[in-house]
Amino acid sequence: MDVIEMAKELAQAITQDERCMHLQLSKAISDGDMELQKLIGEFNLIKIRLSVEYKKTPPDNKKLEKIQSELKHIYANIMRNPNMTEYTAAKEEMDKLLMHINSIIQMSISGEIDTDACGGNCEGCGGGCSH
Repeated sequence: MDVIEMAKELAQAITQDERCMHLQLSKAISDGDMELQKLIGEFNLIKIRLSVEYKKTPPDNKKLEKIQSELKHIYANIMRNPNMTEYTAAKEEMDKLLMHINSIIQMSISGEIDTDACGGNCEGCGGGCSH
């Protein structure tokens, strides 16, 4: 089996991991939350206004401060949404898993760990094996 096929198998296994499934479910719920999507839409529009204002020569600092304040307010509302909170937590867990997997691959390639020689005692381990 070639390495690309093995990577595809790993990707398939990752999609079956509870952290990945939790992320997918959280994303679907967040995508279906119309109140959250409205806030995200408003946030994006405010970001565009901010970008336009920054490009003006000279930029109007009072306007910039007002737009930045609006942006912070909308962002805070987005992050208070329970569905966004859940999605963010699920994404962080998935990111940790992917970083761990990447660490295993990188350390194996560089010869820093021997994944076949792992005894399973993870105390003090830098995360270089499958345990």
